[in-house]
Amino acid sequence: MTGTFPTPSPAPLRLPPLSRRSFLGGIGAASAAVLAGGVAGAGPAAATSAGTVLPLVTALGAGEPDRTLFDPSEQVYAAYLLILAPLANSVVDDDPDRYGWMEDGWQRMPNEPFNARIMEHVATLSWFYAHERAWNPYYLDQNLLGRLDAALGFYLDLQHDDGSWPEYSWTEHGLAPTGFGTVALSAALRDLQATDSLPQRRTEIEATLRSACAWLVDLSRPHWATPVGYVNQVVAGLAGVAQTAQVLTDPAIGTTLADRTAFLLEHGQAPAGFFNEPRSYDAGYNFEVMLPDLGHIYEATGDPSVLELASRWADWFGYVVLMEPGETFGFHYASASARNGAGAFEPRVADDLDRVALGRVFLPQVPKLGAFYVPAEEKQAERERWAIDPEPVHPRGKQDSSPRLYMHVSQAPDGVSAAERDARLSELPYLHEDTWTEVKEGSLIGAGRPAQHFTFVRRPSYYLGALYGVRPYPRQRTGPGFLWHPEAGTVVLGLNNVDDATDGWSTIAAGGTESARSEVTATYHDGPSAIAPEVDRTGVTGHTGVFTTRYTTADGLITTDLTHWHDGVRRSVAVDGAALEQIPIVVAPDDLLEFSDGTRVTPGSAGSTVATGFSLIRGGVRFQFSWSDPLTATVTATGRRFLSDSREQHLLGIEFTGALTLDLTAVDIAATEGTAVVYAATAHTWQTDGLHRTAVQVLNLDTEAIDVRLVTGGGQPLVLTDIAPGQGRFEIVESRRPVSALLAIATTAQTRRTAAKRITS
Repeated sequence: MTGTFPTPSPAPLRLPPLSRRSFLGGIGAASAAVLAGGVAGAGPAAATSAGTVLPLVTALGAGEPDRTLFDPSEQVYAAYLLILAPLANSVVDDDPDRYGWMEDGWQRMPNEPFNARIMEHVATLSWFYAHERAWNPYYLDQNLLGRLDAALGFYLDLQHDDGSWPEYSWTEHGLAPTGFGTVALSAALRDLQATDSLPQRRTEIEATLRSACAWLVDLSRPHWATPVGYVNQVVAGLAGVAQTAQVLTDPAIGTTLADRTAFLLEHGQAPAGFFNEPRSYDAGYNFEVMLPDLGHIYEATGDPSVLELASRWADWFGYVVLMEPGETFGFHYASASARNGAGAFEPRVADDLDRVALGRVFLPQVPKLGAFYVPAEEKQAERERWAIDPEPVHPRGKQDSSPRLYMHVSQAPDGVSAAERDARLSELPYLHEDTWTEVKEGSLIGAGRPAQHFTFVRRPSYYLGALYGVRPYPRQRTGPGFLWHPEAGTVVLGLNNVDDATDGWSTIAAGGTESARSEVTATYHDGPSAIAPEVDRTGVTGHTGVFTTRYTTADGLITTDLTHWHDGVRRSVAVDGAALEQIPIVVAPDDLLEFSDGTRVTPGSAGSTVATGFSLIRGGVRFQFSWSDPLTATVTATGRRFLSDSREQHLLGIEFTGALTLDLTAVDIAATEGTAVVYAATAHTWQTDGLHRTAVQVLNLDTEAIDVRLVTGGGQPLVLTDIAPGQGRFEIVESRRPVSALLAIATTAQTRRTAAKRITS
C-alpha cells in the first residue's frame, strides 16, 4: 500500500442482490436513467451511494503509476490500473434492483443490466486484488473485495438455468456472453483461490462454471448446428472450458474438448481455411479474436486438432494480407470481410494495441504465422522505450477496456526474430511465385444458389483476388476486390463499409443495381473471352495462362467478363441502360494522376473531364486504365486513409451506357524509354492441350496511333493495326513449339517513326 491509501476496512454490510427475475417488471425506467448518464469518456465513476453502503476504492495518486516498476510482460496492466478504482466504484450498491451491476459503461454495449458481457470485468477486479506487485496498491484491498463480491453476485444471478447468459435481452441465451464469460469467471475464481477469499462465492462460481461448460459443449445447442457459425464465440467457449478444467483441477470437464475441436475442423472451418463468421471470412474476428483464443486452448491442451485449425488458417491468411513491397505492413482483402470493417494491415508493437498477442503460441509449430507478428526485437525495444517514457500512463477508455487484452498480452510468448519474420514473409504465396491461380471454396453452399468462392490470380505484373457467389452479408463485395503489384504495392482496393455504396470495385446501374453488392453467378472460360470453352472452377486452380471469368448479377441486369492477362486485366461490362464503372484506387501522396487529355488530379482532391483513359504513376510503374470512346470520367478522394495517413482511397468513375470495355495494364516505365516510339510490349507463355500459347500485350503510350508487327521465329508475322494513344491490344499466338522470344516492331501512323523491342516470355 502507498501512503495515499487508507487501511483496508472490514467487509461492509451489503444489500442482498435480488434474483434476475425481479428485474423483469420494472427495469425499463432504471435502464433509461442509466443510459441518460451516457458512457462516453474515461473519467472517474462512483456508486450513487458515494460509498455509504460499500466503501469506495481509492483512486491512484497523481503521477502514478511508476513505469519503471513494471516487468516488461506486465506493462499492459498499467492502463488498467488507472481505471481500477473507477471500474470498481461503478458497482451499484444502493439500488436493490441493480445491486452489483457495473453501471458506468466500461465494457460492451448495450449498457443495460441484462448485458452479461459488461460483467466480464470481475476478472479485472479480481486480478488486481489477488496479485502482489510493487506497483499495485490494490493487493488484498478489502474495499475492492467487497465490490468484487457484489459484482460477482449480480453476474452469477444473470445466468439462466441452462447455464447460458444474456447479452441483448433478459431472455436471450447467448453464445458470446457465455463463452467469454466462462473465461472471465474462471480467471476470477483462480484469483480468489490464490488468496483464499470469498469461500461461499467460490462455491457458487464453481457451480456456475460447471453449468456453463456443459451448455457450451452440448452438441444439441444451436451454436453447434452445421456448418458451425460465429466460430470465434464457440472457440472462446472452449477456451473457457479448458481454463475451467484447470482452475477446478477437474480433467473430466475437458474430456469433450478434443472431440469439439475436431468437430470444428470439419464443420467450422471453410475449405478455404478461414473460420466461419458467421458463414464466411472476417479479418477481425479470425485474427484478433479467434486465433488468440485458439492459442489459449492449445496452450492448455496441446490438442493436435487445434494445431491443424491454426495451420490451415495460416495458409488462408497468406492470400488475403497484401504486404507493401519491402515492408511488413500493407492491406487486408477488405471487401471479403463479412462482419468488421477492414483496411490496412499494420502489426502493432505496443502492448496496449496488441490484440493478436496470444496467437504467437503457434509460432514454433505454424511458422507461416511468423509473417504477421512483430518480431521479438521490436517488442523488446518498445517495452524498453515504454519504461523510460516521461509521459504519464494513459488510462484505458470506455468501450476499449476488454480484459482479454491484458490476459493475452501478459501470457503471450515472444515473437520470432526479425530474420525469421522476413523469411516467412518471402514465403507468402504471391511473393514466392509470380504465376499461379488458386480457387478456394467457402462454406456457403446452397441448393440452387451460387456457392461462395474466392479466386486468387497471380501473374508477373499483378496479384488479384475476387469473391463470387452468394452474398448474405451486407459488408461483403462480390467481384474483384484488390489488385497488387510486386513493385508498387496495392493499387486497387475495395472496402466493406456497411452503408456506403461507394467503396467497391463495381458497376453501378442507373436503376440502383450494383454488381459488387449483388449475388453473382460466375463461370470460367479457358481463353480471352466468355465464348472460350467453359471449365469447371476446380480446373481453374493451377491455370497459368489467359482465362476469363464471367459473372452476372442475380437480377441479370449486369454481366461482367473479367479476363486475366499477364500484365493486367480486361473488364468488359454489359448493362441495360446508363451506368457508372467505379474503381477504388489507393493513392499515395507522391503518385501522379492524369487523364488521357492531360488533366491532372492532385492526390487528396478531385477532378473531372472527358477522356479515353487515366493513368496512375507510382515510382517506376505506370498503371494505365484505358477505354476506347471519350467518356465523362472523375477521380474523387474519399477521405478514407490508411497506413498512418500515407495512403488514401480515391474513386475513379467512368460514365457509360450499355457496354464498356476497360483495360488495366501495369507498365514498367523504364522499358518504354529510349526508343523512337513510346510503347510497351510484353509476352507470357504457357502450355495446354499439347499447344504452346503465347499471350502478347501491347500498349501505345505515344502521341500517335501505331501499328505493331509481331515476328516470331517461324510462321507469318502478326500485325496489330491502328492502336490509338493510351490504348492496348491483347493477342494470343498458338504454336507447336515453344516461343522463347519475339520481336515487336512499332510504327507511328503519321510520322512513320519506327522502333523494335525484343520481348521474352
